Amino acid sequence: MALIHYLTRIQFDFGALEFLPQELGLLGVKRPLLVTDPGVIAAGHVQRVHLLCPGIPVFGETPSNPTEAGISKALELYRQEGCDGLIALGGGSAMDLGKAVALLTTHPGNLEDYGVLNGGSEKIGKVAPLTAIPTTSGTGSEVGRACSITLNNGEKTACVSPKLIPTCAICDPELSLTLPSAMTAA
Repeated sequence: MALIHYLTRIQFDFGALEFLPQELGLLGVKRPLLVTDPGVIAAGHVQRVHLLCPGIPVFGETPSNPTEAGISKALELYRQEGCDGLIALGGGSAMDLGKAVALLTTHPGNLEDYGVLNGGSEKIGKVAPLTAIPTTSGTGSEVGRACSITLNNGEKTACVSPKLIPTCAICDPELSLTLPSAMTAA
């Protein structure tokens, strides 16, 4: 097992998903919201997470390009379920949506207020703990400091801050074995 210390604590190995309960415990997270997408659900990865963390709520509607509307739905579920952290399971879209929800759990106003073009980077303080579990390769979002979101008006915004870097990343190559070959080759 490789334990890597970076700005993000990284568990990296085949079977590393097994460390999820331990990593959540280190963060003090008792009730995380799992943010994912329909493809990851269909691949059976959410079931694997539920075996390790039974009963956690799931937001499974992440679109291929995260939207402000999707973030609002996930944030509402986070609050309704009394969550205290997030798990982003999937590709860059799930992680971007998770970062945006983590931001809005601790910051008032709209996501656009925290966009780079509005000087939002300096406004971003502590966010909810986020554990990122990539199921694809290449985006680097599990250790990145930005999220890109399509606003309700159709424009894109990017929120960038070291505070948005996931607290923990669990990189388990087993999770990428179910990817379509075109995604693996990309």
